[in-house]
Amino acid sequence: MTYTRDELNLITLASFDELTYKSKFRLLSGFESSMPDFTKYEEELIKTVPCGVYNKVRSKYFSPEYRVHVLKELERRDITCVTYFSENYPGLLKEIPLPPIVLYCKGNTQLLKTRCFSVVGSRRTTAATVAECKKICAELTQYFTVVTGTADGADSAAVYGALPSGKLIAVLAYGFDYCYPVMQESLLHKIEENGLLVSEFTPKTPPMQYLFPVRNRVIAGMSEGTLVVSAAKRSGALITADYALEYGRTAFAFPYSIGSATGEGCNALIKKGGLLTENILDIFGLYGLDFKESEQEPLSETECGILKIIREEGEGFVPEIASKLGKKSYEIIPFLSSLEIKGLIVRLGGNRYAAL
Repeated sequence: MTYTRDELNLITLASFDELTYKSKFRLLSGFESSMPDFTKYEEELIKTVPCGVYNKVRSKYFSPEYRVHVLKELERRDITCVTYFSENYPGLLKEIPLPPIVLYCKGNTQLLKTRCFSVVGSRRTTAATVAECKKICAELTQYFTVVTGTADGADSAAVYGALPSGKLIAVLAYGFDYCYPVMQESLLHKIEENGLLVSEFTPKTPPMQYLFPVRNRVIAGMSEGTLVVSAAKRSGALITADYALEYGRTAFAFPYSIGSATGEGCNALIKKGGLLTENILDIFGLYGLDFKESEQEPLSETECGILKIIREEGEGFVPEIASKLGKKSYEIIPFLSSLEIKGLIVRLGGNRYAAL
């Protein structure tokens, strides 16, 4: 990967984990230049970090050897850097306060130049809402790249809905050296292969609770609109929606019945001005887009067999399904994943699935 001088400057500055993000941003003086003015901010930075660290950072910045080390390590990990000065940097993201100076990427970085729409929600999301989330995300990809996180529940549903089209960006709240939650590792690999993984944090940044709201501003910032499919009274999804409204973007929300704990936040968002959303037409209509019906992909013989068993039983336990088909449990896992992506079944937990 070849970077311009300005891009190299930002990548070098971003690699200094000793500095806070705000300190890095201030060094660039609002991006008037990619060359930090260490002298101008010397007193302020020494108050932020110890004097010894400040001198270390300043000397590293002008070290060709350090730059080569940083770039080689990123290349070894197949990580591409898209900086504020890069051609692929999302235009909408530049409009927010404190935009990321570098986006560390794995996958198809061309997606950063497409129209984006974010879909977020709670980990605790009902099976019916999971199914609807998958469906609407698949439909969104007719015109948008879906932007979301990687948590269980609504985020994962959004991922599975958009993944078949390849028009998916998942934004992480930690560096690529980590995977959170651990059980999502296989999902991250699928996104890297078919979509794009993005993080503003250096690879060795661990997942910390306070980083998730910071990440949410990126999800909202690169999107024309944000749909909240589920949210309790206090939810990270609502933080994303608040960012969207703050940035002048449109927030959408699924409506919920009275007393629904998983939808209390959605109803509150609608009261604040979020648009009530029952189907894809409520979103496309606002942007003047026509919805095109798509044909269902044909099912394989094994998929048909699995779906028949689950529908007959109401829900299916993986070992029992495999036994009825004369197969091992591990042999039907790919077919279960395929049916889940196609929106025909939903995972209930405990190796159980239900038909939709």
